Amino acid sequence: MEKSVVKSDVPDLGVPLNMAVRYGDLLFVSGIPPFREAFASQLRAARESGTPLPRFPDMPFEEQATVVMDHLKQIVEAAGSTMDHLLKVNVWLKSQSDAPVFDRVYRRYFSSQQTLPARTRLQAGGMPMDCGLEVEAIDTYPSVPRTRNRTWNCVRPAAPVRCFRIEVCWSQ
Repeated sequence: MEKSVVKSDVPDLGVPLNMAVRYGDLLFVSGIPPFREAFASQLRAARESGTPLPRFPDMPFEEQATVVMDHLKQIVEAAGSTMDHLLKVNVWLKSQSDAPVFDRVYRRYFSSQQTLPARTRLQAGGMPMDCGLEVEAIDTYPSVPRTRNRTWNCVRPAAPVRCFRIEVCWSQ
């Protein structure tokens, strides 16, 4: 399997990381802070010029949570998956008192209780730029639906091998 970087419209923060990396059927999403493009642009400019970093804008926590979850959704969809395929989400909150607000926002991004991923939520001692939260995730790609009497081609691994066809048939 080969690692590939997933590009999306989520703002580049100008730090040495990729926001999402695909490896096989898994997507690993880096920690996402609630930074909109205008603020991310200021961060990149300050880092490039060596000037002091700007202060995080005053933003209500619910808005921060929405920005983060919108960015997560953009990344997952850019990779060809959906929020309902998330396997694990890690959430760092500046204050646990924001947990009920986060949970209310978070639930809006999933189609049902059954599609919610496993999740860990912690209070962090220090958040990037003193924002209210950061979220990272692991996603899986939706599998191709299997139907009766369908012919499947194998996936070619990195080493040269013979590829073959398999006829999948079964009865109920």
